[in-house]
Amino acid sequence: MYKKPSLKLIVLLISSAIVSNSAVAAKLTIEERLALLEKELATNQQELKVTQKELQEYKKMAENRQTVVAGQGGKLTGKERVTVPVSTVSENGAQTAASVDVPSVAPRQRELTLNDISQYVKDDIGFTYRGYFRSGWATGTRGAPESYAIGALGRFGNENGAWYDLELHQKVFDRDGKQAKAVVMLDGNVGQRYTTSWFDKDSEDLLQFSDIYLTTKGFLPFAPEADFWVGKHRLPNYEIQMLDWKSQRTTSGAGAGVGIENWQLGPGKMNVALIRQDLKAHEVNYESLCKNQSDVSARRACATQDVNSNSVEIRYKDMPLWDKGSLEVFGKYAMANRNDTNRKRENDGAYYSVKDSWIAGTILRHNFADGGFNEFTAMAADNSHASGFALIDNANATYGFGDDYYGNHSYGKAYRLISQGENYLRSDVIMSHALVYSWGDDIYSYNTGANTDFEGIRAVIRPAYIWDEYNQTGVELGWFEQTNKVGGVKYRESGYKSTLFHTFKVGTSLLNSRPEIRFYATYLKSKDNEITDFRFADEKSDQFTVGVQTEVWW
Repeated sequence: MYKKPSLKLIVLLISSAIVSNSAVAAKLTIEERLALLEKELATNQQELKVTQKELQEYKKMAENRQTVVAGQGGKLTGKERVTVPVSTVSENGAQTAASVDVPSVAPRQRELTLNDISQYVKDDIGFTYRGYFRSGWATGTRGAPESYAIGALGRFGNENGAWYDLELHQKVFDRDGKQAKAVVMLDGNVGQRYTTSWFDKDSEDLLQFSDIYLTTKGFLPFAPEADFWVGKHRLPNYEIQMLDWKSQRTTSGAGAGVGIENWQLGPGKMNVALIRQDLKAHEVNYESLCKNQSDVSARRACATQDVNSNSVEIRYKDMPLWDKGSLEVFGKYAMANRNDTNRKRENDGAYYSVKDSWIAGTILRHNFADGGFNEFTAMAADNSHASGFALIDNANATYGFGDDYYGNHSYGKAYRLISQGENYLRSDVIMSHALVYSWGDDIYSYNTGANTDFEGIRAVIRPAYIWDEYNQTGVELGWFEQTNKVGGVKYRESGYKSTLFHTFKVGTSLLNSRPEIRFYATYLKSKDNEITDFRFADEKSDQFTVGVQTEVWW
């Protein structure tokens, strides 16, 4: 507290002097007593001068606390510092400014940046919002551009949709070391062809609530640091970014899931999830039964039965191997939960049998000091998960084919090896890559049917010259070849793509820096298309396009 001498204090001092000297008052003359009082008054005046000086120092400090030193040109960077007093808590719980006993010692204080204050406000409100989208314009030699084998030839110049993700987080509880947040995520696609773009599952305009869940910290006594969540959610997808599919992907159903993430267990972290996913199992002869249905939704619902399924997934990640090197192992088992009607229809041979399926693998990661990285993945799967390995377009390894389940899966197995990453070849040259080798025996192929053996390789590289932090010029080159063998007959398909691009961007990383605006010219060629039977417009096997696309996340 500040010292503020007043008339009351002077009177108190005079009274104290009179009382303390009452024993000798009888021996003092009036002149002696007046001299004593004058001495006491002179001492008080000296203390008042010191207190006034100290008060002036405090006023200057208070003014300086409100002063922010801006950067050059007056533009704030967020790193400017603001001085604030450090508070102490008294015995009765009241919060007061730190005090000092001598004028020469300044009160305790702390410096905060504008970024610190901004983060505090965000944490206090508890609401955050993040998202992603890509969109653009393109035209081709054969009318509207068409995408071909993105999952095998790469993304640049080969994407013609406008995908988006919108994720909302709201903190709903934060006390006693326990925290809870509500999360809602919307994603979908906006058509780029027509003026009217109403959301419709059977069109290119899509919208869904892919996540609605509550996530918490501090509620699990055995893992207070872990994220414990309940709701429509899943463990994080692991994406092969240049090919736009996920080597690890769990589809959460409309019911719910429950999971634990980032549970520190030994040298690594454990992720565990139990997920529901119901499937539409098709009647064996559904193609002939439903071919006359004019509406797409009616055809999908025709001759199907709903089958409940559940999957348990375990991932053990971030196991340190060496400096900047780590290992992850993962596995998932999906199983059908049939009712009596489901069993009867399967046993009668009328409907496809929904069989249990597993997938497992390991990922070896290494980060380089210059910002580059490499990841090597080895995977194996059986039944419907194995069928995903043989897909040319996306190669997502999921239990169903979207929401559908069909085909005679015969307990065949498939395998694949994946390498992806980006490396700085020089300070001004960077290259990213995605290489995949896959093969399998006696699986069900969604293109060539049951008892298919397959082997395929796909390779995409993207070297670029770095002009500066905001400009790059490069090429993306893609090639794939796959052979499916059924009943002694071989079906072959291959293709290649060449894209020349220049990008306006922020940061030099090809895979990890956005926003980005890319101008491109692309040539696409489909060869020996005996597996997908794909054709461009006018029944042609090639296409040349030019365009500009933006991609941003925040």
